[in-house]
Amino acid sequence: MASKRVVKAIIFLAVFGAFTVATYETFFWFTHVYENDARVETDLSQISSQVNGKIEKILVTEGQYVKIGEPLVKLVDSDISLKIKALKTDLDLKKAEKLKLISEKIAFETELSFKLKTQNQKIKTIKMEQNAVKDRLELAKKNIKRVEFLFQKELVAEEKMNLEKDKFLVLKGDLAIKSAQIAVAEKELLELIAKQKQKDVIDEKIKILDVEYSRIEDRINLQKIELGYRLLRSPINGVIGRIHKFGGEYVEDGVNVVTLHNPLQFWIEAYVDESQIRHVEIGKKVLIDLEAFPFQDFFGVVSHIGNLTTTQTGLKTRTSASSFGGGIERVPVRIKMENPPKSLAPGMQASVNIRIYDGIKLW
Repeated sequence: MASKRVVKAIIFLAVFGAFTVATYETFFWFTHVYENDARVETDLSQISSQVNGKIEKILVTEGQYVKIGEPLVKLVDSDISLKIKALKTDLDLKKAEKLKLISEKIAFETELSFKLKTQNQKIKTIKMEQNAVKDRLELAKKNIKRVEFLFQKELVAEEKMNLEKDKFLVLKGDLAIKSAQIAVAEKELLELIAKQKQKDVIDEKIKILDVEYSRIEDRINLQKIELGYRLLRSPINGVIGRIHKFGGEYVEDGVNVVTLHNPLQFWIEAYVDESQIRHVEIGKKVLIDLEAFPFQDFFGVVSHIGNLTTTQTGLKTRTSASSFGGGIERVPVRIKMENPPKSLAPGMQASVNIRIYDGIKLW
């Protein structure tokens, strides 16, 4: 009898326990959205080259933490360096040529200025001498009239009159010579002024050199940009997740070389059945179970609800290819973790329980 009672008691407890568990699970099912198709996600930075080239050296290792701007991969750049060196040589030659032209221009301007000043002074001197001859010529005219008058009165000899006339003729000749000298000097001055156009020619050559100089500088800057492309740097503070290419390999632009991510930016991406998505709202609390941490509970909050199903985006999930999930659309739901573990890695599998009613708290 006692043993039957024990058996009955055990059966009763087992049935009661099963009923209690079933009741709890049923109640939990009505108050939560459960989804086991979830995984850890993060923003992956795919580092690729912007130019074609051969990898000279990989500067990092997988799992290494790198800071923003830190070099990751170096492509062969000796050809670019040689081009820059050659262009800098051309630049120096153009600079030297410009300096030579500037020196020639200064020397030409100095010499021409001196010659113009000297020639103007020469013309001024000749004109002064011309004016002096004119004055003496006028005086000679007066003397001739005076001597002729005296000669008519037989007060002076004929020789005296002839001497005055000779003086007049000499002075008249001197005046003609001075006029000719002035004409020649003014012509020479015009020739000197015409030479000023040579300065314009030098200025034009300098302008052409400036244009060529700027073009070479632009080419150097372009080569420096090209050189910068030969060193791949980290765009973020993050961890090297995967190295896809290695030293000696040739890569084309756009080909992924290194993948890295920010270890401080993780979230859970749950792919919720379309029949349950109406219960999910931003801000709802979430219980998270990570397969990598089976004996720990993690918590989070819904931060985003997708507006396209996984079929529309072409996203492959755990249930998308299964017969159980065939024909069922799923909506991605992003969950921000409140207490992520340190060793979390992108792609880890998870399951989530999203609380429907804020007033009912079973955890």
